[in-house]
Formats: sequence, structure tokens, C-alpha cells
Amino acid sequence: MHTIGNKPIMGMSHTAEHDQPFNFEYPDLENPKNYNSKADKPVMTELQYAAYLFEKIKTTMRLDRFVSETTGMSRKEATKVLQSAEVTIDGVVQKKAALQVPDDAKVMWNNEPLELIGPTYLMMHKPLDCVCANHDSRHRTIFTYLDVPNINKLHTVGRLDLDTTGLLLITDDGQWSHRITSPKQQCLKIYHAWVSEPLIEENIKAFAAGLELTGEDKPTAPALLEILNEREALVHVHEGRYHQVRRMFAAIGNNVEKLHREQVGSLRLDADLAPGEYRVLTAEQVALF
Repeated sequence: MHTIGNKPIMGMSHTAEHDQPFNFEYPDLENPKNYNSKADKPVMTELQYAAYLFEKIKTTMRLDRFVSETTGMSRKEATKVLQSAEVTIDGVVQKKAALQVPDDAKVMWNNEPLELIGPTYLMMHKPLDCVCANHDSRHRTIFTYLDVPNINKLHTVGRLDLDTTGLLLITDDGQWSHRITSPKQQCLKIYHAWVSEPLIEENIKAFAAGLELTGEDKPTAPALLEILNEREALVHVHEGRYHQVRRMFAAIGNNVEKLHREQVGSLRLDADLAPGEYRVLTAEQVALF
């Protein structure tokens, strides 16, 4: 784990390769709508990018919020902890919730250090029979596979169905997530589908022309159907409608028996990640979106 000052940045370590430049677009923090401008991308190193991530969370904050952010407590619970004289700043007990925490302060709770952790970006190989929800009374959720700090602040970037496997992105960065899932971005998703009936060349034309889905007012946007054999295909889509790939095959009289997402944008699922496993994205991978 790399640190800026005494603050950790998840997934970063200092090696020579991280000092090598790569193309990255600095976000315009004052104008989020400009995040995807393609003009004049500057070059920065991974260490510079780590510093940028830290700048997003480094701003001075109230003590009650600091305790909440670093422990996962609610703001109300954090206030009770403060009133119980359990928190110190640089060795001095502090009870005022509104106290501003200096960036370089050493904050302790019951003699345990509290540190802000940078934004989290994970790639997961979603297994079968689990749902993309924080809580579910009937099925296991994908979050039960994770062992990371502040897990209650994480969300999935889009969803995969209960019986769909493959690449799933998880983060606590809402703006990054929005850049991937917003329909305006038309982010590419590639799925590997196994179907019950033989595929034919006419199916390719139907996917390219757009398909009428039950309950939808508009046909699907043009999609690429890449036939691998008579019962396997790769489907390239730029939309994210409910059960879209399964419904597209149903529209041509076929049935999906197995579905696996291989890619989002230009990011592919690691071949060595087993179902249920995950890893932190590199800075360069985060910067793809």
C-alpha cells in the first residue's frame, strides 16, 4: 500500500514502473461534465495519480465525519464516541464534533490509529448464485466475498444477474461509476453467451439492426453478434437494459443457458481471477474511464 504523507492509497506500491508516465486526463473538479473531454490529455505518472486520488479526500473535515469515514460508524454513533472521550488528536482528547481535523493530525480511537483511505476501485470475478446488492434476504451478496475497509460505502458499477458471471466493478467513487454506467457514455460491454439453439448468419443481421424487446418502446441499439460456434457467441453491446442480452436472444427465438461478462470498456476480466476473487485496479486501469 502506497502512502502520501501518512495517508494510504489502496492498491499503490512504489516501484520503478510507477514512475513511468502514462496518458491520463486530469478531471476538471469544478466542472464534472468536462470529465470526458478528449482534448489535450496530459501525461502523469502513477505516483502523481495516487497524489490526485488523495487530493480528492484530503480536504479538512469535521471530527465527527472523520471518525465516521474511517470506522464505518454513522455520524450519530461517531458523536457518541466523541462524547465518551474515546478519541484523541495528537494525544489530546477531543469531544467537539465540529472540530476541524488538520491534514497531518494523528487521530486515535481507543489507542487505535484512524486513517482516511483513498477511493476504492475493485475488479471482481462474480460467481453464480449471488446478487449485486448490499443486503438480500434470499441470496448471498457479492459483498460477502470482500474483505476491505469501509465496505458499507461500496457499490457495484451496474449489476449482473443472479445467474450471470464475470467482470464486475466495485467502487465508492460515484462520479467514476457514473462515467461508466451513464447511457450517454455508451460504454462497451462484451458478454460470452451459450445458447440452446443453433446460431445462424441471420442472427448477426438482426442484432446489428436492433431488436424489439417485450415491454420496450424502442428497439435496442445496434449490437455486434460474433458467432464462435453454433451454440456460443460474443455479444458486444453499448446499452445496459434490464436482462438485455437474454432478452435479445429471446427476441430471435433462442434461449441463453449461460452468460459471462468478459469486458467493460477496454478493461477485460483477469484470466487468473477465480469466481469470487477480486483485486484492486491499477491507477492506469482506473484512468480508462
